[in-house]
Amino acid sequence: MHEAVHQALIDVQDEVRKAFRWSVSSDRSSAEAMVDCVHSHSQTVQAWKPEACAATLERLKQELLEAPEVVVLGAAVSASEVAGLGEGCAIIAADGSVGALNDLTNLACVVSDFDGGIHLDSAAESGAVIVVHAHGDNPQRWLNSLEAWSHFANPPSLVLSHQTPSLLSNAHNFGGFTDGDRAVCFALAMGVQKEQIRLIGFSLNEVGPWSATTIPALKLEKLVWMNRILKSVGLDDAVAK
Repeated sequence: MHEAVHQALIDVQDEVRKAFRWSVSSDRSSAEAMVDCVHSHSQTVQAWKPEACAATLERLKQELLEAPEVVVLGAAVSASEVAGLGEGCAIIAADGSVGALNDLTNLACVVSDFDGGIHLDSAAESGAVIVVHAHGDNPQRWLNSLEAWSHFANPPSLVLSHQTPSLLSNAHNFGGFTDGDRAVCFALAMGVQKEQIRLIGFSLNEVGPWSATTIPALKLEKLVWMNRILKSVGLDDAVAK
């Protein structure tokens, strides 16, 4: 993806912080602590070692680039919408929307800030790849999830993400804000062309059934930013308005 576009998807995070009166310091401290937490568990979870996470990201990049179509699932997706997806597509699920999938065969990864509830935990227990995201108000959620996942017989492979302008060791800022638009930003950052990306289950005015942990009024405010970000990359036509 074009470097200037990618930077714009990161710069918008400063606008989001200003709009919601969030601090960049809390975003950074959460991200740094999450990196430390993953590292502390890597003595027993080999897939969470820094070199293993880097290898996971590279494998994921190749999978997305080789797929004829990358389908991103939003929180308003229905099971019937995913039932007809072609076998050759690579699916990126935004957090709890992974629950719409009866079969994880085509699932490339889940993009999550840890509020996907039982659906996220089920995907994690299956050993799915999860792009885990830290921000200022989710430290307790990522701490609880990572602790639980570390004891699974087949823990998920991880890619770590954050939303600060800083360069953090072993974590990446792929741009975007909500799980849905961040999933799109992730695909673009991997080099996937926007023409190869299809969005399903994205809505501007509906809190989707797969949004497990959310405050409806606040979520609707966040969806305005989601739509703005998707519009900036030319993919907002698929958002129900």
